[in-house]
Amino acid sequence: MQPGERFPDDQAELTFTTESIDWLIANVNVSEREAVFDTIAGLFTSPEGKHRLSNQAKTNLVGFNTVEACQRTYRIIFRAKVHESVGSIEIITIGLRRDGDVYAEAHDLIQSGKLSETEQTQIWDALKLLDETKERLGLEDWDYFEDPAPVGLVKAAVAAGILDEDTAKLLTQSELTAAMSAAWESGELDTQAALAAAMERVAASATPDRVFTTRRAPRCGALMPLAKAICIRAKGHAGAHRAHR
Repeated sequence: MQPGERFPDDQAELTFTTESIDWLIANVNVSEREAVFDTIAGLFTSPEGKHRLSNQAKTNLVGFNTVEACQRTYRIIFRAKVHESVGSIEIITIGLRRDGDVYAEAHDLIQSGKLSETEQTQIWDALKLLDETKERLGLEDWDYFEDPAPVGLVKAAVAAGILDEDTAKLLTQSELTAAMSAAWESGELDTQAALAAAMERVAASATPDRVFTTRRAPRCGALMPLAKAICIRAKGHAGAHRAHR
């Protein structure tokens, strides 16, 4: 993307190549990784990075951008695009800024054809692999909603008195199953334990009221160009789009 260009609503699908994740794990400590992810998160609002790349010696990086992290220690090479009004950021390679090999590695990866595959790692999985906190980057689990539980399971939970119908309808199958399992652990019906078990499946940082209020809100619905899936986060969310996991 050119200087001054922005993503629609400052939102984008964000993916990493396996090579970039492997390099982070092998070469960057935890505190520095936090700074790297902060830099990457900044691309949602400034997708041009530091500058665009082009032909450099034996490499051809036309159409890709670069940005530096950790007081210019590391160089991140990425591609930022807008596909039919939906932004995407692909983190291609990460390496030492003083080491020009990072350009050659990016060139080789691009020429390999791997970037056309759909097996790139979504930011959610990357953060899990690296033990990074989603909350720090504004990517909490509570603002997305998987498919609701089957009607029959909802009716069963309501008929047993475990949950009220409005609450049961807002739960996914795994959450509702957890609630039904916890409801009888004490030997007697415990509706609070059931609700707590369901909420533990959502996000430890969120309260039930916050979860339910958000789930009643409209979904984002943007078609993610790389995952070819609909974003299931709340409409107007910040930063990264998210597909059904």
